[in-house]
Amino acid sequence: PAAPAPGPALLRAAWRREGAGCAGAGGDAVAAPQVLAEKRNLGSKDGPPHLVAVVPLHGAAAPCDAALRLLQSQDAATVRGEPGGTGFALLCPRLKQRWRFVVAQAGDLHAVLDLAKVADSLLFLLDPAEGWDTLAVPGGTDLPPKKRIDAKKRLAKAIEKRFPEAKLFPLNTAQEASLLLRQLGAQRQRPLAFRARRAHLLAYAAHFEPSPESHLVGTLKVSGFVRGQTLSVNSLVHIVGHGDFQMSQVEAPPDPLALNPRVDKGHKRSQDMDVQDDAQNGADEMEEDVKVLMKADASKQESLQSEVIPDPMEGEQTWPTDEELQEAEGER
Repeated sequence: PAAPAPGPALLRAAWRREGAGCAGAGGDAVAAPQVLAEKRNLGSKDGPPHLVAVVPLHGAAAPCDAALRLLQSQDAATVRGEPGGTGFALLCPRLKQRWRFVVAQAGDLHAVLDLAKVADSLLFLLDPAEGWDTLAVPGGTDLPPKKRIDAKKRLAKAIEKRFPEAKLFPLNTAQEASLLLRQLGAQRQRPLAFRARRAHLLAYAAHFEPSPESHLVGTLKVSGFVRGQTLSVNSLVHIVGHGDFQMSQVEAPPDPLALNPRVDKGHKRSQDMDVQDDAQNGADEMEEDVKVLMKADASKQESLQSEVIPDPMEGEQTWPTDEELQEAEGER
């Protein structure tokens, strides 16, 4: 038997479903290439390193221990120390990606927020014994192997209540560290409107050159990877805690975290994992093979004056001149 024809309500519902499907497919088709390009550019040789902010949730959490576990990963080829010892860079030619890990100060909320503004990913470190406030797991290593899985599940549920959208990764073996690196490189970045409106960077190295007249005034040379919008040399830069400043020029120094750095003949680089201290080399690399990209134009530079200086005579009635008095008498 023939099925009855659908009524108006069924037709409207079917049309809405088809329209929603078409709209969703069209939106995904437009957004997919852009999202894929951003994911491929982040951490690649042509883009800035993947900036990971390491936030200890407890004062007893040791970021160095987690860093050593990351170094044991088979994908980690080269490790470079940060100037000042605030973090390290991880270069993985096998994965064709590079990361920069910066450790935030435990307990300093303002420092964590400033670092989170420019970070691509946040990596929270949970101490296995102290937790974050009062959580503790005494005797966790004494549990039988069969009960450890159940204990991890219960602990994961307790952590998910405080961090509902975060993913939990243990850092006990090199394989687990490798899984964490792959997750950092493959996860989708959430777009942040306030960060996409302007250019920003986290300094990799800084050097201050005082002027001959005074040691309190001079030129600050800051090296880092520009993210977000294009940086204009005629615009102002804001340094957190110090204020706004004008730029004199923008230079392009050699990439200190290149995946495939140039090696001179006769000096083959060791293939083993090596930890390099760049505290002294960070400022020196800024002076080698520097290319000037832009110089400031005094006629186009933004002014440092942020407030309007009031004119005391503005709005006041001035005394008429002799010509204005004669003209007024003639009109009478």
